Amino acid sequence: MGYRIATIVQPGSNNTKIAHGSVKSVRACGISLAASDSAGFNVCSRALPKSKYRELISAGVTEQAIINYAHSRGLSTCSIYCVTSEAGRGRFDAVREPRENLTRWYIENRQEFKRHMLAELWAEHGRLKSDQIMACRPNIDSDVPWERTFPEMFEIPCEFYDYTKVSKRLGKTPDNYHLTYSVNDGTTLDDWEYVYSSGCNISVVYNSAWQPSGKQQYHKFGVMPTWYTDPFGKRWRVIDGDKSDFRFLDDNPVCVGLRLKGGIAERAFARLSGFAHNLPVRLRKMVTNIHPSFQEAA
Repeated sequence: MGYRIATIVQPGSNNTKIAHGSVKSVRACGISLAASDSAGFNVCSRALPKSKYRELISAGVTEQAIINYAHSRGLSTCSIYCVTSEAGRGRFDAVREPRENLTRWYIENRQEFKRHMLAELWAEHGRLKSDQIMACRPNIDSDVPWERTFPEMFEIPCEFYDYTKVSKRLGKTPDNYHLTYSVNDGTTLDDWEYVYSSGCNISVVYNSAWQPSGKQQYHKFGVMPTWYTDPFGKRWRVIDGDKSDFRFLDDNPVCVGLRLKGGIAERAFARLSGFAHNLPVRLRKMVTNIHPSFQEAA
């Protein structure tokens, strides 16, 4: 292979997203490929490639024009402010490089990648305690259709789960692969048709406070609205998706509310693009310093 990599399957405790709201009865793990086309191969087909964004910016195209360009093609601009590469440990080369190399390995030598991945997943299953189930999020930072590329992985007794922007995947996965559709700035009416026909849950990102760094007295976590109304007028009950990452445990139908994350510039672009939804006025100043995963369940 010739690439320096981390193991393909990482313990859930190594990833901030998965670690939130973890429970002893679930042994979690995940796979972190490099988001968008940062490794030279696009693994997020419904997002504007980051290389295209850089090309347009270099040509003097305005941010609003780039947003219009993406939306006219049914693409999200999420790759520009992706929390994976623009916030947390994902900003550092020591984290990015292994993810990029894993992605190149997956693309360039898929059979070898599959062999190692399946062996690691089975090894993870072998570490289960008698009172545990196994859960895996294989698209922590990507949107790979694993149900098509590696259907063998779903023979493992494991609850697989992911978010996806590729609505055509909905309703076409094995019983142990739970998908939540990510409503985004590139969502089309056709996407909503797939959401309705599949009966899946949805997720929505809200421009709600998210400041988990520093001393606890300086932490800020906004609240979630109670309801989300989609373009067809259907009202979805909103649950707090930052309490736990385990989407396969969610009720149905629900809207998984998530707080917008990232730096100041990235958050501003997410608001400009329409990716992040505004909270009702009455909720915008409601914050707490207690992380959602430690708050009592609603």
